[in-house]
Amino acid sequence: MLQELMEFIMEADTVYQYIGVFIVSLIPFFESYVAIPIGIVLNFPVIPVVLLSIAGNLLSVYVFIWLVDKLRGTRKSTKNEGSRRQRAQRFFQRYGVPGVSFAGPIICFHVGAAIALGAGTSRQYVTLWQTIAIVVWSVALGIAFAFGVNLFDYFPSLNVFS
Repeated sequence: MLQELMEFIMEADTVYQYIGVFIVSLIPFFESYVAIPIGIVLNFPVIPVVLLSIAGNLLSVYVFIWLVDKLRGTRKSTKNEGSRRQRAQRFFQRYGVPGVSFAGPIICFHVGAAIALGAGTSRQYVTLWQTIAIVVWSVALGIAFAFGVNLFDYFPSLNVFS
């Protein structure tokens, strides 16, 4: 599926290429940390790729936070807590909202938001930290990939794809 999406993006017009990067950044577990490398490897300009990836990732996380917050108000409390919920609670108690937000590339930004909201944190506070984490990670990833891909120009022997 990812290979077909990359082929579609490579063959499309410039506008559709950017839309493709945006769509990839909307998908949970792909998000900006997959969209940015795809855009940079396909030789798109770094700044628009990072900005589109941030926008797509933020949009999907904001919608997710809003939906979870609405569902949280209607859900009945149960005494029986599963092991996943207990692990999430321990993780949240150890690291807090900033920790689960910055763990986004490891656990998925959506999962981090769900953990924080499930622990009873306000929607606004979770949204703030998710925004900060997504922007910081996306900019760092964009810089790292831009310089990493440019290293292949200076050291062609490093490029295993050529």
